[in-house]
Amino acid sequence: MIQINLLPIRQIKQRIRVRNEVLVFFVAFLVLLGLLGLFAVGMSQKVSALHESIAKLNDKKQSYTPILNQIKKLEKDKKALDAKIDVIKKLKENSQITVQVLDQIASVSPANRLWLTSIKQSGNNVSLQGVALDNRTIAEYMKSLKASPIFADAVLGKSSQVMVASKKLKSFSLTLQTQNPGKEENSLQGKKK
Repeated sequence: MIQINLLPIRQIKQRIRVRNEVLVFFVAFLVLLGLLGLFAVGMSQKVSALHESIAKLNDKKQSYTPILNQIKKLEKDKKALDAKIDVIKKLKENSQITVQVLDQIASVSPANRLWLTSIKQSGNNVSLQGVALDNRTIAEYMKSLKASPIFADAVLGKSSQVMVASKKLKSFSLTLQTQNPGKEENSLQGKKK
């Protein structure tokens, strides 16, 4: 006897296979969603931990702000003090130079042949005015001043004949350039080393 199977077995198997594939797809999709959810939760925890860390660091930063402001104030005060110290050093240097200039002028001036009437110092320039017996005395005086370690240059401004106590004398004015002999000695010692 011949049996005819009218049931669509192939179609049923195919439907079961499709149903299993869809089921596997949904299960895989759910597993993927679960993993993504866990990852998102982990990331949100990291983000919240970082936000807390940032908040703590900002609090710490704000606690250091008064110290930073104090440091800035101290730096400004230090700069102001350094400027004052530089001014004091410059004044001390200049006062020493003035004493040395006057000492050098006094030691080089011939007592019986030349008389100074005024001395003015302005920075590195010294102006001398005086009276001498003759031009030779003025020239020797200029050479003596130039030979001094205090003066870099001596320039005759003017020379004219004047009558003093019925005697003909030479009136003159000199301009001297001063230099700091201490600085030159220091630079020479530095070059020798």
